[in-house]
Amino acid sequence: MPVNPEKPPTRSGQRKKPFQPAVGTDYGAVKEVEAKTRGFFTRAIISAGIVGLAVAGGYSLITGNYMVVIAVWGVVGPIIGAMTSYFFGPQRNDTG
Repeated sequence: MPVNPEKPPTRSGQRKKPFQPAVGTDYGAVKEVEAKTRGFFTRAIISAGIVGLAVAGGYSLITGNYMVVIAVWGVVGPIIGAMTSYFFGPQRNDTG
């Protein structure tokens, strides 16, 4: 079998692919992506809750019926409370 000096043979005898993707190397650490995603969703949910409360409050001031604020707070309050306690709660160092 003649040897081609321009293309040296590989160990497997097959040609090497021109592009070998390295998955995950261009996107940073997985923890960094997860933290950014978690932060985005947290800000989006809390912002939507505050906007909902503001709209319900404005409607209630105009009509004089505050049951709308009570209903919206009944949904938004536990979600905001859970996120607050998760992100700002006690930090443990003995989990490792």
